[in-house]
Amino acid sequence: MQVFLGVVIVAVGVVALLIQLDVVDLNLGQLFADWWPLVIIGVGLAALISVPRAWVGPSVIIAVGVFFLLRTLDVIDVNFWELWPIAVILVGLSLITSFGRRTSDEDTINSTVIWWGSERKTRSRQFKGGSLTAIMGGIEVDLREADIVDRAEIAIFALWGGVEVKVPPTWRVRVSGLPLLGGWDDKTTLPIQDGAPELIVHVTAIMGGAEIKS
Repeated sequence: MQVFLGVVIVAVGVVALLIQLDVVDLNLGQLFADWWPLVIIGVGLAALISVPRAWVGPSVIIAVGVFFLLRTLDVIDVNFWELWPIAVILVGLSLITSFGRRTSDEDTINSTVIWWGSERKTRSRQFKGGSLTAIMGGIEVDLREADIVDRAEIAIFALWGGVEVKVPPTWRVRVSGLPLLGGWDDKTTLPIQDGAPELIVHVTAIMGGAEIKS
């Protein structure tokens, strides 16, 4: 995300410089007014590349960016607030996907919440990871009674939402990701023994956050 934002800033600076030097004849204000949704689309694409397993949230951002781009280019003439039934449909789908078979020994945990909350727990002895997407909602995952064989990976996407993951103190946790007006807090402790099982956490936090703690 930092690279993407850096490229965008450099590109804007270069265009502004060329305009000031009369190398190109462009109206920077009009250019921004027409193409600003590309920033939203770019954020969504960067998030999708960062956490492809948690694709729901980035896809929503990309869809919103495409909608605004089509509006600014006068391809469509639809008021954004006229599409509120779509939000209702998304909430309903998130509720539907939250039902079904839930066991205490799941090897993977996948959860998507929109304006909602979710609590998940597993005691699997071969936990492999999963994907967690929180959009204006929250997810709590309890892995304290689980175990990993070698390594597991979790992808987290938080948009105006939060995700909390509790892990055993014997796990080695490595967190990386893309913060945009958000971030994560790693409160885990380093295990004493060598060869500790490892949990890799990839976080994309957009005005949201994630907390991983022992």
